[in-house]
Amino acid sequence: MIKMHLTKAEIMVVDDTPEHIELLASILHDENFKVRIATNGHTALELLKQHHPDLILLDVYMPEMDGFELCKNIKNNPALGHIPIIFITASNDEESIKKGFELKAQDYVVKPFNVSELLARIHTHLKLKFQTQALQEAYQELDQFCHSVSHDLKAPLQTIGKLIEHFISDYGDNLDNEKNELIDHISKKSTEVVNMIDRLLEFSRMSKIEMNKEKVDLTQVFHKIYQELIRLQPNRNVVFHVKPLPIIDGDPILLRLLILNILSNALKFTCYQEVGKVEVSCSEETSAYIIATKDNGKGFDMTYVNQLFDVFQRLHSQEEFEGSGVGLSIIQRIVKRHGGKAWITGKINEGATLFFSIPKNNP
Repeated sequence: MIKMHLTKAEIMVVDDTPEHIELLASILHDENFKVRIATNGHTALELLKQHHPDLILLDVYMPEMDGFELCKNIKNNPALGHIPIIFITASNDEESIKKGFELKAQDYVVKPFNVSELLARIHTHLKLKFQTQALQEAYQELDQFCHSVSHDLKAPLQTIGKLIEHFISDYGDNLDNEKNELIDHISKKSTEVVNMIDRLLEFSRMSKIEMNKEKVDLTQVFHKIYQELIRLQPNRNVVFHVKPLPIIDGDPILLRLLILNILSNALKFTCYQEVGKVEVSCSEETSAYIIATKDNGKGFDMTYVNQLFDVFQRLHSQEEFEGSGVGLSIIQRIVKRHGGKAWITGKINEGATLFFSIPKNNP
């Protein structure tokens, strides 16, 4: 597919020297590329309003609008910024090369250029462009699939749940215990699948949520979310302790979801303990904070630690601990969005500790 795209690729040459234009056009035509010519920056911008090429070869020094200004105009335009730009510059002009990269140009070739090198660079950046485009299309298809799953699977499952409710209401008194248990099992399983679909959709949207960073007091957030969760389990006996945590730069909504998943896991896996214990602490490295949430719950075999952050991976049965197997994946994705990473340690029947890092100077 990418090879087919390469044979149909269109390249814009922006240069004010006729000899250079003629040479470049000849080389590109020999490679079966489509070629558009602009002899100055203003003409190039007008052409770009009408049609977007797959790559631009841009001379640095031109009258009125030089290559740097044109590059800046292109890269600052959301509709054009994805087009790879290769600067053409003199071999001893290191400042131009540096400035070109600062303006987000993808590459450069020096004059007088080697034809093989020029073509190699063009092919490389066209392949990267088409691979990126294919990946974006795949993400769009995945997004559409997720919405289809949400509509086509959730609706009938929710209908089944309602039908079961009506059935129990009308005939429940006439059924023996075995039949009632069977209906209850069907109801729980349909609800479980609906919840899994919701979590999968939540996970798929995670990378698209726009980041709105502000100062977040982690100590307050941990305490607030714990209180919300423990109210739903009033009969639990849990010792919860939060040591002083930093105020960080982060998205408050994503960080709330992060901590909600962390504490939900800790409370879930300590549910069979006479006294559940959850402790949150912080240590510092040179450039990052390390937040640790330790519990005295079920724990796990470290042999399987590398599987835990995969979507729908579970080390315990649904009957033993409810859940969708998506929580740790969401934790990892949120932490990565903040420039950090998450990891976990544990031992069977001795609990687990979930760690995540957050850069101190979070960009």
